[in-house]
Amino acid sequence: MKAQFIIVGYQVILVLVVASLVSVLFAGFDASKAILYGGFISVITSVVMACRLNQAVKKIQQGSQRGSIYVYVGVIERLLIALTLFGIGLMWLKLSVTYTVVGLIAGQVGFMIGGFRVKE
Repeated sequence: MKAQFIIVGYQVILVLVVASLVSVLFAGFDASKAILYGGFISVITSVVMACRLNQAVKKIQQGSQRGSIYVYVGVIERLLIALTLFGIGLMWLKLSVTYTVVGLIAGQVGFMIGGFRVKE
């Protein structure tokens, strides 16, 4: 689980830096809010994936052949959560599509920098 905390840390830091830079250079508070929300989506989906991968590894280590089911369920959950959160952000909160996607991309870049590992 330590690796997941490092990844989430990278995601949060990168999203905050991008939000700060965009708000200072280009837009105001509304753009920062959308970027932070997009980063929040990225962090939440990464946490869901990490939990499901840890469950899959535990099942495989116990000798069960059902570990791959947890991975598939995690992918479906991740997609549904991301779509739901995007819908809420764009329809109800009226956030900017562009800046929300920028925040999501910043979070995913943080995910790649952190390098996902299942076991330490």
